[in-house]
Amino acid sequence: AEKEKADIIGLSGLITPSLDEMVHIAKEMKRRKMHQPLLIGGATTSRMHTAVKIAPEFEEGVVHVLDASRSVTVAGSLLSKDQKDSFLST
Repeated sequence: AEKEKADIIGLSGLITPSLDEMVHIAKEMKRRKMHQPLLIGGATTSRMHTAVKIAPEFEEGVVHVLDASRSVTVAGSLLSKDQKDSFLST
């Protein structure tokens, strides 16, 4: 993501061990002082797990996306300078 200058990073969890890896990635992003918002989705994820376990590890924006069809709208809001702050505060 750093090399390619990604605007957003998305993680998808298919199996339970991926939940711990998502927490690790959020911590690593913080350690590297990365600023890209982090989208969380996939079969094993939930809004609650994202809010309780992942979001506290990375302050630049962590959003749970219920399904892939909604990720385009979420990404659009996060990439909009006018919408990003208000979107993350809700």
